[in-house]
Amino acid sequence: MATGSNDMPDHRKRNTFTSYVAPMAGDVRATADTNEWCLPSDLRDVHLAKPRLLAGEQIVASAPAYMYSPIAPMESSSSSSGSGSGNGSGSGSGSSNSTGTGNNSQSNNSNNSNGNNSVGRSRSSHKEATFGLLSVTNFKLAFVPLHARATLSAPLASDLYQENAYLGRNEVTLNNIDQIYTIAEQGRAASALQAARMASTSSRRKKLEPAKQHNINGRIVALHIICKNLRLLKFAFQQQDSKLSGASDYGKLIASALARFAYPMRHDLSFAYAYREPYYSTLVGVSMYASKNDWARELIRCGASEWQVISASAVPQLQNRLQAGKYQLPPHFVIPKCCEVERFLQLSFAFCDSRAAFWVYSYGSSAASLVRLAELQPASQQDTKMENIMLELVRKCDERKQLKLFQLTDQLPSIQDVQRAYQKLRRLCTPETPEKFMLQDDKYLGLLEKTNWLLYVSLCLRHASEAAATLRASITCVLQESNGRDLCCVISSLTQLLLDPHFRTIDGFQSLVQKEWVALEHPFQRRLGHVYVSTGEQAPDSEQSPIFLLYLDCVWQLLQQFPDEFEFSQTYLTTLWDACFMPIFDTFQFDSQAQRTRAVNEGRLVLRPVWDWGEQFSDKDKMFFSNPLYQRQRGDLVATQNHRRSLAVGGHKLLASAAGGGVAGAASGTASPSRYTINPQLFATQSSVPQDRYLQPAHRILDLAVWDQCYYRWLPVLDIRGGGQPQVDLFHRLLLSNIAKVQRCLELQNFEELPDAYYDALGEQRPSQQQQQQEEPVEYVDGVERRRKSMPGTGAGAPGSSANGLNVVNGGPLQLSTLSSFFPFGSPIAGDAPHELYDILSNSSELLLDTSSILDKSSIV
Repeated sequence: MATGSNDMPDHRKRNTFTSYVAPMAGDVRATADTNEWCLPSDLRDVHLAKPRLLAGEQIVASAPAYMYSPIAPMESSSSSSGSGSGNGSGSGSGSSNSTGTGNNSQSNNSNNSNGNNSVGRSRSSHKEATFGLLSVTNFKLAFVPLHARATLSAPLASDLYQENAYLGRNEVTLNNIDQIYTIAEQGRAASALQAARMASTSSRRKKLEPAKQHNINGRIVALHIICKNLRLLKFAFQQQDSKLSGASDYGKLIASALARFAYPMRHDLSFAYAYREPYYSTLVGVSMYASKNDWARELIRCGASEWQVISASAVPQLQNRLQAGKYQLPPHFVIPKCCEVERFLQLSFAFCDSRAAFWVYSYGSSAASLVRLAELQPASQQDTKMENIMLELVRKCDERKQLKLFQLTDQLPSIQDVQRAYQKLRRLCTPETPEKFMLQDDKYLGLLEKTNWLLYVSLCLRHASEAAATLRASITCVLQESNGRDLCCVISSLTQLLLDPHFRTIDGFQSLVQKEWVALEHPFQRRLGHVYVSTGEQAPDSEQSPIFLLYLDCVWQLLQQFPDEFEFSQTYLTTLWDACFMPIFDTFQFDSQAQRTRAVNEGRLVLRPVWDWGEQFSDKDKMFFSNPLYQRQRGDLVATQNHRRSLAVGGHKLLASAAGGGVAGAASGTASPSRYTINPQLFATQSSVPQDRYLQPAHRILDLAVWDQCYYRWLPVLDIRGGGQPQVDLFHRLLLSNIAKVQRCLELQNFEELPDAYYDALGEQRPSQQQQQQEEPVEYVDGVERRRKSMPGTGAGAPGSSANGLNVVNGGPLQLSTLSSFFPFGSPIAGDAPHELYDILSNSSELLLDTSSILDKSSIV
């Protein structure tokens, strides 16, 4: 949409898009009874509220709109416009929390200026809607709230909210958009919000189907957009008389742009091809399984001496263009040593997607193997000779010559079943009206059971437990599925999580996803709906199924049952869910490595792994990825001496005790092995995986829970201030922070920096507190006296607060800082709590670097 440029004459500016945003001053057509855009003069420049654009990003369409919430938070029912109504409902989804102060002030100003009583009659619409500019780009859907100038200087709410470098709080990528509904005009309403409510309660709601030409008829008064991360966005567009103002139908403009760009027919239409900024990797400790040596190291670690790594680039048959197209093999794969490559390729013809037996893991002293196998082609299912030969080759690799076959196709849901369950769960978590929410709430447990989502999670955990028990019994386990690239990934990954503590670290978990999902080519592009292709007979989303999201839910269930066994937190898993729909990163964007290579060579795509979290988040956000309850055990895998313990904490050298034990310790005890060179002396015949750290999860449905942080974070009505798991997590981090301070004081024999909790428990005052109150600290910079200005409420002597993250309320006992129950995705906290929490995070991370248990410290015992 064109906008007025600075070098255009005034008479031409009136004919551009921006001239129709708001009437000019003194325009008689802008009467308070008919036009809702009668805003104060400092709010008319909607075109100044442009979204922040990345390199290569272009605006397709823009229009003024109201962003409103389908469900207002509990506080909004009161007469006051407190933090609940401003922060929660102003976003339309509980996420536009940074604008809570400005939203209420702006909305009140606009309501008072036009004198429109209909807005007041529509249940205090100024509390539940935010006016701003809605834009569609080739990357995202962005809503920029329009603030009054008077509120810009006012302090915003806390920045304790996950800030993405590429996306704002009111922005979603086009990849994240799942369903778009248009609300047509019905009757004449005095305001945009009233028109949207009138239409949404009727049958004038129409879904825009992917891969179809849409004739959008009638005036669009509202849009409902449902995202793949269970977020519901609702926008209302003002009805304007085109005869008077000449304005276009803003709703139709945005809907047409979304129908064209949100459902791409080709992958090269993704924004990743337009964003060509250079990438410089800072990854440490994550094995990408992009080379033969990465697989060889895993064979060494697991003690799998009867298997060999094959690189497609070294096989002449796979380099022949006439024959290479017959195979769908990854660049590197592991096959039995007793089978020649030519023989293996000949056998693979009988299996779907050429997926014969692929080794992924070995466990135990006998190195029982975990193998993935596709089913036979439909034409070969009558003759199982090829399958028997393949299983016999796998059995020969087992020291005890035992094998158990898991036929997952018959025991687990199909990809269509998983998709239907996800759609039902999404409808349950995205109610469109408060009335629908209350109706669902009355029979919530019954509706949750009918989705079958938790049933499928239960089945995955059960079969993963059975596979882990099989490996612990020194029996090779073969997972067989239709193409070996969907539910095989889920069960195989969960099995390794249960058996191997290395995969429960952040770096290990990311390496596991790279191995099982990326390197062995799970079809992310089709399953996550990045491209919509209609073949005539099949619907464009017939192959769409969130298999990887089901896996993340299974991992979250394990994290709830074993909170001290995982280095990462549920915030990390929720962030990983959202990262699946970030097209800038290639990790979850392709079906195969061949597609990725073609995109680099032909489309000049810049590859960026999503595991480099510093590309998206600051250090304060990455700290929330770490689990404060996790303790690294002695003997855990340490690949190199400079191995970074966690992405949540900066790069540090581990203690010397971490390098000992096992083959991995021997590998890192002398010279750290090169990433691209294998030292033959490092080869071992026995597994270095600890066998006493396995998990046995409860997998019945009654033992499972709903992932509330991920599924309910966009429902402000369910936000419990000061409740939920984040408050418990904050308390744990506070304890670790105080322990770290006490340990530092004991080691240095300097007790001036004891935590405030020590003096609070004794009921005494810090010795240096009076002196700090009387004399302001003085700092000399280049010989010039510079007085340090302490933050309000964060100093040691500030009333009502404490530097250890506790607040004094009305002279009563100390209380923890109040967090959102969906922190750091929900409503942020205001005041001085961020400074206290940053202190807690930075101090608690010191103990997270330790390789031994806290109780092993003599200073604690």
